[in-house]
Amino acid sequence: MWHLPTIRAIAATTPEGKVVLVARPSSRASEVLKVEPSVERVLLAPHYKDKLKGVRETLDFYRLCKAQKPRAVWILEKIDRPAIAAFLAGVPERRGFGLGHGQESFLTTGPHLPKAMRPAHRIDKLEAFEKAHGLVVTSREPELKLDPQALAAVKARYADRPGPWLSLGIGASEPARTWPAERFAEAAQRLSDLFGTVFWVGGPHEAETARAAIGDLPNNVVACDLPLDQSAALISLSAGFLGNDSGALNVAAAVGTPCVGLMGTAPLPAYSKWLSRLDGGEGRIVDITTDQAVEAVRSRFLKEGWGNSPA
Repeated sequence: MWHLPTIRAIAATTPEGKVVLVARPSSRASEVLKVEPSVERVLLAPHYKDKLKGVRETLDFYRLCKAQKPRAVWILEKIDRPAIAAFLAGVPERRGFGLGHGQESFLTTGPHLPKAMRPAHRIDKLEAFEKAHGLVVTSREPELKLDPQALAAVKARYADRPGPWLSLGIGASEPARTWPAERFAEAAQRLSDLFGTVFWVGGPHEAETARAAIGDLPNNVVACDLPLDQSAALISLSAGFLGNDSGALNVAAAVGTPCVGLMGTAPLPAYSKWLSRLDGGEGRIVDITTDQAVEAVRSRFLKEGWGNSPA
């Protein structure tokens, strides 16, 4: 989500107005960006964990370059493997973050980001890179495009569910970013006067945790079985979102749903006008109380007049 403004700006510099995006399978970019007009297609570059991972990833990207024959490769990262592969494949124009890493030796076009920026957040690096390379980005809002078919499917599936809707993003990449499920349940109960239906959004492996936490709470729906495009559609149709610092939180901001993020380690910056943060301090998401979460949602609901999206 953070990269979308940059990707669109790069695409705008090409005759086609589009790019070919290479991403990790875990990003699920081919699903998320299925209807993104600036991305012609998504190619996958697997991530390896064995001793030869560097060699294997370089060979993979080399093969992609030889097959696609790109005029240019833009590397929105510091890693050197794509730069080495693009050099070996003879790609004429190669740009990347640099940051004083070995990548710089294989790039053709600067300027590079300085070594001093290594600790900076990814969004700050993207902004600096855009300015350095003359990319025109007028807003950091991702404004994710949604598949009309996914929207229609979600509307049909939950047509009988009363609104307004609240989505709870219960998933996270690590325990330190995961708020306890029982607190989500308590928050859902205490916000039931504002929301007609509360959807629990996460991966399939989180469905059982959600069901156990919900118990006999009325009007709470486990929505952990949705494909990614439909999950994004559900979040976009919700009046608001409360969730962990995760992909789902970034999706909520990207589709313009007011969202309250529960922050743990390496907290996400408030890069979007739709996003407000609750930070437990010292990276401890468990220090965020249910009272704080409920108050954050309730105050924004009343102040901003949340209502179901017309999407």
